[in-house]
Amino acid sequence: MEEPTFIPYEKAKEIVAQVVEMEHPTEDGKRIFGVYNHTGIQICWFDADEVEAEVDAGEFDEIREHILHFIPDWAV
Repeated sequence: MEEPTFIPYEKAKEIVAQVVEMEHPTEDGKRIFGVYNHTGIQICWFDADEVEAEVDAGEFDEIREHILHFIPDWAV
């Protein structure tokens, strides 16, 4: 399996308009963080439990900042 590659943080800041916590569309009770561009299209998503395990965040902005470092290149 190929290792994922990510876009640079600065480019991610330009592309990503918002990160939204939501329920997974097909798995009841599973939370995700949906990542949306400026036209309102979801470009990727992250498992909320996995992200929260990686980040000791007190604020949602800290989670958003963390996610911006891991936007896959295929999402743009």
